[in-house]
Amino acid sequence: MKAVILAGGKGTRLLPLTQKLPKPLVPLLNKPVMEYSIELLKEHGITDIIITLQYLSDKIRNYFGDGSQWGVKITYLQETVPLGTAGSVKNAEHLLDEPFLVISGDALTDFNLMAGVHYHVQKHSLLTIFTKEVKKPNKFGVVDTDEEGHIRRFVEKPLKDEEFSKIVNTGIYVVDPFVLCMMEKGKAYDFSKDIFPRLIKNGMSLYGYHANGYWKDIGSHEDYRQAQYDMLDKKVRVNIAAEEVLPNLWVGSNVKMEDNVTINRPAYIGNDSYLGDHVVIGKYTIIGKSSKITKDCELSRSIVWDDVTIEHTSPSSIRNVTIAPRYQISEGYKAGTSVKVKNKKNISPVEAG
Repeated sequence: MKAVILAGGKGTRLLPLTQKLPKPLVPLLNKPVMEYSIELLKEHGITDIIITLQYLSDKIRNYFGDGSQWGVKITYLQETVPLGTAGSVKNAEHLLDEPFLVISGDALTDFNLMAGVHYHVQKHSLLTIFTKEVKKPNKFGVVDTDEEGHIRRFVEKPLKDEEFSKIVNTGIYVVDPFVLCMMEKGKAYDFSKDIFPRLIKNGMSLYGYHANGYWKDIGSHEDYRQAQYDMLDKKVRVNIAAEEVLPNLWVGSNVKMEDNVTINRPAYIGNDSYLGDHVVIGKYTIIGKSSKITKDCELSRSIVWDDVTIEHTSPSSIRNVTIAPRYQISEGYKAGTSVKVKNKKNISPVEAG
């Protein structure tokens, strides 16, 4: 079985984090979000993967290469213009001659993918949507099914008074190649806006598979942060790239920290990082690789990307911020929902949240 990973989006809601980095490469505990999708596919025996690209595609190609590092084979398909979620899959039609999986390159999940595939086959479905119950369905496509799982209604991002269900589309599908015949190559199509309504209108077999497990769309700064907090709390079953030296404390290789460092769990410290005298790492703090946090600095519920340096001459604190890679923060400062900086020349455009 093959899988198509949709990795062409710009991730505008994650700006400025995605200004120079494609959304599928945005790190979750020091690994690109899409790497977790590839590992999940491999876990379920799906090793032939097609990745659709558009925005900053060279960076994705350079990171994942041919996929051999992960035990998979990757084929890339480049879009010159955006083709939408379904149009980009249509672009891969020549490579797809049997039912296949479609999965987003910017979501975190531990769903049992093959359970959904078996459901698809059992129902003789043309297209099966992995669904999940959420608290705020208005951010997603809302699904209504009958007792057999056949989808009767689908509304994309409904208004509050239009919500008829809390069951939503997760952007993971099992698709029969026949569905691709419903589109013209080179034109933009969206699964939610074009394909699902057509299948429902024509009474064709569109099913919803209610998946068990964790799923989060990394669509906003709030979701980006919460996904990592959930990983630290072990709410999602993933392979974290560090040693768990104590329960809910992951420390990478070649980390140096002074004896009087305090770390409150859960937390993550990346490879080759340094924590200086009297540094306090608060709960839900993530330090990227090769970062340097000097003395008397306190961080809490913050995400520090790779190669960040925090150095100063007076006690300082950071809370609830994401700091982009390769930035330096110096002198006394206090960063949080409101940011106060004494020396603005050497501070990154931190994202408060």
